[in-house]
Amino acid sequence: MKAIPMSPNETENSTPTPEKFRSKFRHDLRSNFSVLIGFGEVLREDLAQAKNPNLEEFDTALAKARLLLDDTIQMINHCSLSSIAAFQTEVKNGLRRQTLPELRALNERLTQLEELIGEQELVTNILEAVRQLTLRCHSPFERRIELSANIVAQAPMSKTDGLDPKGPRVMVIDDEPHNLHLIGTFLGRLSLSVITFTSGHNALRALETEPCDLILLDLHMPAMSGLEFLKTIKADDRYKDIPVLVVTASDDADELTECIEAGAVDSLAKPFHTSFLKARVQTSLELQSIKRREKQYLHELNYQKNRAEEFLAAILPRDIIDELNQTGEVQPKRYENVCVLFCDIVGFTKSCDSEDHVTIISHLQSLFSAFEAIADLHNIQKIKTIGDSFMAVAGLRGGSVLLAELQCVRAGLDMVTTAASHPSGWQVRVGIHSGTVTGGLVGSRQFLFDIWGDTVNMASRVEGAGKPQSLTSSKKTFESLGKHIKGHSLGVFELKGKGQQELFAIESLHKG
Repeated sequence: MKAIPMSPNETENSTPTPEKFRSKFRHDLRSNFSVLIGFGEVLREDLAQAKNPNLEEFDTALAKARLLLDDTIQMINHCSLSSIAAFQTEVKNGLRRQTLPELRALNERLTQLEELIGEQELVTNILEAVRQLTLRCHSPFERRIELSANIVAQAPMSKTDGLDPKGPRVMVIDDEPHNLHLIGTFLGRLSLSVITFTSGHNALRALETEPCDLILLDLHMPAMSGLEFLKTIKADDRYKDIPVLVVTASDDADELTECIEAGAVDSLAKPFHTSFLKARVQTSLELQSIKRREKQYLHELNYQKNRAEEFLAAILPRDIIDELNQTGEVQPKRYENVCVLFCDIVGFTKSCDSEDHVTIISHLQSLFSAFEAIADLHNIQKIKTIGDSFMAVAGLRGGSVLLAELQCVRAGLDMVTTAASHPSGWQVRVGIHSGTVTGGLVGSRQFLFDIWGDTVNMASRVEGAGKPQSLTSSKKTFESLGKHIKGHSLGVFELKGKGQQELFAIESLHKG
């Protein structure tokens, strides 16, 4: 025999108040009735679908069962609470005087209907529930309802066969096997995959390997109460988004309110109407599906946003991106103390005439990708490629002109070294010059960041006058670099639009 279970907050030696004792007993008895009425609801659906001629009579019997539950609960609510002993005495008398006769009449009516409807599992379960409820009412405080081994054996601890493994998966937690069987039977008819547990602790362990889309949770369970289980999963980032529907025989408004505050999406009283349970389950699953799609959309949105930002970062300086995000436009700016770099492939036009175009593009893509990596490594901003020419600038974010020049020297020397080992066999010329430029966005649809000014023109002329596989500098930039580099004069050159200019070859950077 089982005693009425204590809440997790009570110890075996504690004595509940009469009001608490009544609340527990009322919950337990309501749960017993829910087995009878629940199986009746499921059978009614079958009879209605089959247009069984006995449906009206069965509806009358089911209504009697619901009315009997209401009358019994009312009787319990009016029993004395002066002491537990006084409450027990009045409940026993009320059950024997009022409830038991009605149960016997209900049993006779259902037995007659069994002969008309035919023997089937649901009818057997209903009659067994009536029998066990009758035994409980005879000895209300000595035992709880125990279904026969036949019914308990049918309880689906894991109902997944024949169902879509990718379909909705529902976890049901209730310490009463007959309740699990009842809810599992109903959910199985909704083509849902069902996993059931009689312990909150076991259910928590299972969640680590058994993902689910919805949890149906009883509140009054030993060891771990439903409320404790609810609070535990809502505090865990892995499970907090799983909707929890409380299905309970409790009529404690404060208790149910606490469940909603703890994160339950809704509650449903036992015994439940199947239409209500179906609506709440389907609504909860649909909301979960919507949330999952929202997460997928947000993930895709963030992915696309990151891709867009990566694309912008590849063609625009960081401060330009920030200005675009903040104001939606970019004002032209004057940049002091920058160093401009040009890198050009020697004899590229001749190569295009003599080599396969697919090979040309492949080599060009490979070489310029390496140059982009070099620019990124040395913190210089690629501006654009113009045919076989690569243009970049250092110093757009401020700092000393020497720092910008050193960054361009390092990048230029690396470009020359990279070209020397590239499978294309191409040679490159690199030229640098430092000074002031104007920068801004060009275009409205396929826009790019560009720079203009005498410094840009001079850097381009310096590069064009240089020797293959070398880094060439203007006199101004060479003298600014001073002791930081090794190099020599190349002599005086006539540069288009710039007149006579002395140029210098930079061979390497000084160590230390």
